[in-house]
Amino acid sequence: MFVRLLDAIVDGDLTPGEQLYDAEIEKWVGVSRTPVREALNQLAAMGLVEIMPQKRTRVTPIDPERLRALIDTVGSLVVGIVRDATPLLTDGDKDALRAFAERMGDGSDMAELVRERVLTDGFVGVFLRRLDNRTLAKLFTRHLPEVRRALKAAPSSQAFEKGAPYVAAAVDAAVAGNGAKAAKAVSDFWNKGLVTVVDEFGTKEAR
Repeated sequence: MFVRLLDAIVDGDLTPGEQLYDAEIEKWVGVSRTPVREALNQLAAMGLVEIMPQKRTRVTPIDPERLRALIDTVGSLVVGIVRDATPLLTDGDKDALRAFAERMGDGSDMAELVRERVLTDGFVGVFLRRLDNRTLAKLFTRHLPEVRRALKAAPSSQAFEKGAPYVAAAVDAAVAGNGAKAAKAVSDFWNKGLVTVVDEFGTKEAR
């Protein structure tokens, strides 16, 4: 129930700003009102649904200012995780990172990469699992879907295309066991690549 709604929002089947009606969701997933409201409350806590009691429930619109703060926060966490987890990486982890870099290529196929969770599972997830920190894992479970949604809805692949060279550098450094260098490359990937999506939504909103 919750996962189906989450995926529908992140993948864009339920679009930013779209009204959500309990009765329609109940019919769609085949459950009663109580689990529907519980799922919507969970999504609201993640910033993906906006609930206005007695008025409306809708998919939260993508706000450039909030998105910028979210990307900054998540990016800072990822940088620290990469730095601390790099010395712990196994040969299997390194193979997974190489596969991620190859799959990302020049970043032009961003929508497909986001849909397949290549960034979250094939890159961030490798370091996160190796570090094995439950608190950080919970933070990412809560906030990464909102980042994924924005990347999926982005007007272009510019964010990944600009970030692709930094990904290659991060993977090379991580495979070589250089945590500081890998962290710096990931910081550049986030701050010079992914953050581009904020500017795109800002420009779109201003039109």
